[in-house]
Amino acid sequence: MGDSHGHILIADDGRVMRTVLSRKLTEKGYTVNESEGGNKTLELIASGGYDLLVLDIIMPDLGGLEVLQRIRETLSPTELPVIMATANDESEDIVRAFELGANDYVTKPINFPVLVARIDTHLRLKRATEELRNQLDRHAPPSTS
Repeated sequence: MGDSHGHILIADDGRVMRTVLSRKLTEKGYTVNESEGGNKTLELIASGGYDLLVLDIIMPDLGGLEVLQRIRETLSPTELPVIMATANDESEDIVRAFELGANDYVTKPINFPVLVARIDTHLRLKRATEELRNQLDRHAPPSTS
C-alpha cells in the first residue's frame, strides 16, 4: 500500500458524489479511483489492487447488488470489504446487501466522518486478517502430500 492508507474504489453513477468523496478521501491519505457503472467496477476489481470498495446500490448499467454478488463469487468480505451506499434506507435493499456479503452500508447524503470511520475499521480488520493468515502460513506444518 506504500504511503497510502489504502486503495479505495468509489463506484457511483453520480459524478459529483464520486468527485467529492474522491477528493475528501485523497485528502485523508487514501489512494482513490472512481467508476461510474457496474461493468466498469467489475473490470477494475478484476485488475486487482483495491483494499476497499464504496459501492452505490443504484447504477444505470449493472446495479450495485448485482456487482456485489459477482464480486463475492471470487473475493471474500475480508479480501475486499464492500461498503454499500444508498440514497434510501429501504430495509430490503440493506438486508439483501448483507445477505450478498456487504460489510457495511451508508446512506446518502453521506456523513463523511462516519464513512471514514467505517473505512478505517474495515481496513484494520482486513490487515489484521491478512497478518493472521500470514502467521498461520509461516507456522503451518509442511505438507505431507
